[in-house]
Amino acid sequence: MTLLHLENVQKRYDQIQVLHDIGLQLATGEFLVLIGGSGSGKTTILRAAAGLERVTGGRIGLRGDIVDDPRASLFVPPAQRRLGMVFQDYALWPHLSCLDNVAAALPPRTPNRLKRAQEMLERMQIGALAQRRPQHLSGGQQQRVGIARALVAQPDLLLLDEPFSSLDPHIRDQLRNDIRGLARETGTASLLVSHDPTDVWRLADRVAVLEAGRITQLATPEILFTRPATPHVARFSGAQGGFPAVPAAENGASGIRLGGIFLPARPDHPGAPELTAYFRPEDIISRPAGPGLPAALAHCVFEAGAWLAYWRVAGLTALICSREAQKPGSDARLTIPEDKIFLYPHDKGSDRYVA
Repeated sequence: MTLLHLENVQKRYDQIQVLHDIGLQLATGEFLVLIGGSGSGKTTILRAAAGLERVTGGRIGLRGDIVDDPRASLFVPPAQRRLGMVFQDYALWPHLSCLDNVAAALPPRTPNRLKRAQEMLERMQIGALAQRRPQHLSGGQQQRVGIARALVAQPDLLLLDEPFSSLDPHIRDQLRNDIRGLARETGTASLLVSHDPTDVWRLADRVAVLEAGRITQLATPEILFTRPATPHVARFSGAQGGFPAVPAAENGASGIRLGGIFLPARPDHPGAPELTAYFRPEDIISRPAGPGLPAALAHCVFEAGAWLAYWRVAGLTALICSREAQKPGSDARLTIPEDKIFLYPHDKGSDRYVA
């Protein structure tokens, strides 16, 4: 069942178009992550779904009912959309206890109101902090209160605006597990805005990538990783790139010339005279000799159980980074499996290399 539906949604601030014909559906119980750079429009989509922004074109449906349609002069305010929302800055009432902050999300005459609030705090593992005020809590504890408040009214849709960005890494992991577990347990659909790749891999059923107010890829995390649709998605999923390449063929095999050397590849852009190549450090194979790109070691660093080697390749102005199990020698030949090379038409308005 479709819970949230955005149809050709547009948003304009004066003369600036922020969203361009956004089409998006969120199913009951689904966890969808919106990613993109600063100014890409991801937070605007979240705020429009919540009713905190009114769209200037298209329409938004919620549970089968239209909640925002400027052409029909129809707008349902946030309080009537029955959503839960978790903010980046916690947004707790400083003069209320944790218990009262959570209870505030329930109507005053709700039966067992304080009991339900306490139970939700217990589920978020902070029941012992019920009588404390937010200023006496850590950032992770405050965010747990915010999540408890968002979920206590049992919404079928949870909106999360970069809720982990200001937290320590180990706290982020704990909260990711808590939110994903509660969402699965309750069947709550979730729409999360993030710029952190870890949120995609740990949380998402599907991912929508925003670039300059447009969705450029909507896919599962697996498809996003194995078939990134744009250079931005390739970089987001860990690829280095922007290396200049040209389509080529050799001995009946299709490929590219990179630094003047032929590499088998799958050019998916027939007719493009100039391409940019992207690939991940862990996919590069270095050997002392043999076919591939002749490379000289510039430097290497030890990181998280492996060596990151940076290679100079003739004809390329930027270094190529490979991930090595052992510290490499001074020279090597670099090869990349053809299905691990991502190629895109060269955009003359963009940088040639972005690591």
